[in-house]
Amino acid sequence: MTNRGSRNQDDLFDNSTMTFGEHLEELRHCLIRAILALAIGLGIGLTVANKVVRYVSEPLKEAILDFNAKKNLAMLGYEDLDDPKVKALLPTMIKQSLKWQVVYEIPRELQTPASPIVTPPPADPQTNQSDGDKNKTKTESVEDDTLKTVQVADGQIVDPSDLSALLHSLPSPEQLLPKVQLIRDTTGLTTLKVEESFMIWVKAGLIVGAVISSPAVFYFLWQFIAAGLHQHERKYVYIYLPVSVTLFVSGVVLAFFLVLHYVLNFLLAFNGSMDVEMEPRLTHYINFVLLLPLGFGLAFQLPLVMLFLQRIGLIETAAYVGSWRIAILVIFFLSMILTPADVTSMVALAIPLMFLYFLGILMCHFIPRGPGLGSGAYDPA
Repeated sequence: MTNRGSRNQDDLFDNSTMTFGEHLEELRHCLIRAILALAIGLGIGLTVANKVVRYVSEPLKEAILDFNAKKNLAMLGYEDLDDPKVKALLPTMIKQSLKWQVVYEIPRELQTPASPIVTPPPADPQTNQSDGDKNKTKTESVEDDTLKTVQVADGQIVDPSDLSALLHSLPSPEQLLPKVQLIRDTTGLTTLKVEESFMIWVKAGLIVGAVISSPAVFYFLWQFIAAGLHQHERKYVYIYLPVSVTLFVSGVVLAFFLVLHYVLNFLLAFNGSMDVEMEPRLTHYINFVLLLPLGFGLAFQLPLVMLFLQRIGLIETAAYVGSWRIAILVIFFLSMILTPADVTSMVALAIPLMFLYFLGILMCHFIPRGPGLGSGAYDPA
């Protein structure tokens, strides 16, 4: 009859030991499968990379349109956004990408050169020439007189000195009447290198491919790791891995769909306060969009990090509770490092982290210690 303790001992260490060669062989198989899954994800990612770039660019375009519309209204004296006139006009300006432009209209009768100033084009000196010879003669005539004449509408030629007289005949600036008109604003994301758009397309494809293939990649890597773990150790991974993924996704969603909007508005308003015109560059913006959600996702792992440190006996729960003031200071410091250099994103990350810190304290206090993690030696018998 098999002893109960021996049976449990066998179950506990079943399939938990492998030779060094078997570990290398298992690692090779898992890596090959993971690389194949990543390659398939990359292929899918490159097919939708253009749509992804346009999608992540929308928040910046919307923020620029909103900022420019409010800025142009403020330049005309409409600074009160609660004014009914502003409320009625602002949506149209944003939707149509309109901005104000002040022009000084010159009277129409002064825009056409007077007849004594304008001379007709020179007559063809050789009426019997062929069409090819005529064109050649005209070209040579224009080249000879380049420094003496200026071609204007309807084939008329004006002497530069006569143009100067024409400009002096215009009314003085004090007599010009300003005219306000709305024009389309075509400012958008720019690139400064020929290959920049292509590299952004590749980068977007890599990121999308990594996200699509990540479940398969993690699964194959987990197969290698699980082969060397005991049964009770695998249980903790099955419990805490979904929690970690949930926290990471929550941080990314919060950053992209909520915080990014306020961060862009703050940065645009700050540039406007310094009278700095901004022409966003595609590469810098894509890096910015990737950095902000990634920083949020990593920072949201705080409760699990606290739980892990408590379980291995490095920091006790009482130490977390007693050091909460110092923890808040550290949270603001980390928020400053993990986010771009603006106050809005730093505060937007620090506030959720403070709640997550106290959530980590609750997890350390109420989640019971299990066998094999932060407890004494575990005897399955």
